[in-house]
Amino acid sequence: MVFANPTYLWALLGLLVPLAIHLWSKKEANTVKIGSIQLLDESDSRQSSSVQLNEWLLMLLRMLILALIVLLMAGPQWRTKGNQKEITYLVEPSLANEPILTAILDSLQEDASVRLFKKGFPEWDLDTDYRSEQETPAYWQLAQRLDSLQSDSIVIFTKALVKGIKSKRPNTQKKIHWVVTEGEETQERPVMAFKNADAVQLVTVSSHGGGTQIKREIIEDGYQITTARDSLMLGEESTTTVPLRTNDTLQINLYFDEGFEREGQYVEASFRALSVYLRQPIQVQVKEERPNERADLQIWFSEEPFKPSDGKWLLMKPNVLAKQLIEPGPTPNIFHLTSRLNPKNTVEQRFTEQLLGILDVDKETKTLVKDMDRRQIDEATLKPNYVAPKRKRERATLVDVSLWVFGLVAGLMLVERLISKYRKQ
Repeated sequence: MVFANPTYLWALLGLLVPLAIHLWSKKEANTVKIGSIQLLDESDSRQSSSVQLNEWLLMLLRMLILALIVLLMAGPQWRTKGNQKEITYLVEPSLANEPILTAILDSLQEDASVRLFKKGFPEWDLDTDYRSEQETPAYWQLAQRLDSLQSDSIVIFTKALVKGIKSKRPNTQKKIHWVVTEGEETQERPVMAFKNADAVQLVTVSSHGGGTQIKREIIEDGYQITTARDSLMLGEESTTTVPLRTNDTLQINLYFDEGFEREGQYVEASFRALSVYLRQPIQVQVKEERPNERADLQIWFSEEPFKPSDGKWLLMKPNVLAKQLIEPGPTPNIFHLTSRLNPKNTVEQRFTEQLLGILDVDKETKTLVKDMDRRQIDEATLKPNYVAPKRKRERATLVDVSLWVFGLVAGLMLVERLISKYRKQ
């Protein structure tokens, strides 16, 4: 048996604690002097032995339950012998009904193993409609589980979308060949609209295998605003509907001590540029005292120590090792300006663009763009790290036995409860 996360096995040392407590509690009985034993009954030695046996049995059961829970956390896998000759074909569910791919899979030998590239790797059925399964699989997370398949060689037909790459590159003892299908035609779709004081700005996403672009344009006609004023209907027949948001004024509170006037000027100039770019009003209020009222962003430039309150803050904290002008702080809403500003670093390190990243005004739009992202990666980038087996004649096939261990834990916990109840009686 091998483990996916063997580091958790160090927790088995904790089993010594209940054993030590049990042994420590077995102290010699204290002698109590009494005047007469006439009214005392002699205890049943067999009953005492039974009680002691139950105590030991309960302790061992509880230690075994704890040990199995630790093993469950470590990810137990059973090693079996793989088949070097058999080839398993895996198909991304969204491709399972593609005519070209169906013809290829249908031409394979009758005993060929064809499965879906999803959790559990279920068998592929020619007569099943998989077009509703459009969710992009997590390629590398599934690749970690390929060692559970019996065959040594695996062929995966996939779209290889960039948004399917999550976690770190896995290691595997299987020979995996990725077949990336050609990217679909460019998909272009409006995803969001923003209403300004005098116009409506439409955000359109265009995506294909080579890249994704976001286009913003001002539209004057060809749309209708719904009664609730939260959606925009596009086209002559109003067949396309997108969410509509109002560009409210962004409030920025700026405070700087004497000697930081230049930083204050750069900040004000940057927000004026962002207001034009976003077509959204941004109001920067320079405070003579520490800002207390809520705002979209609070800026504090001073050498004095300052503990920020609730909200989003940009604080001066020089750091010669920093890679950019603005870096995240210890909490999600705290950011640090790592260097004094000058004409060179504000341009070369894109200070205005970093300020835009702090505001995160496109948070909702980014989510919609991510869903439309059709960018693809090549086979070389998608390929996991191949780990050669120690023995040439055996290829590791690892079967996840976590479910069996979980069932055993549940059974032992039931037995432990029954014995505890019997002991009390």
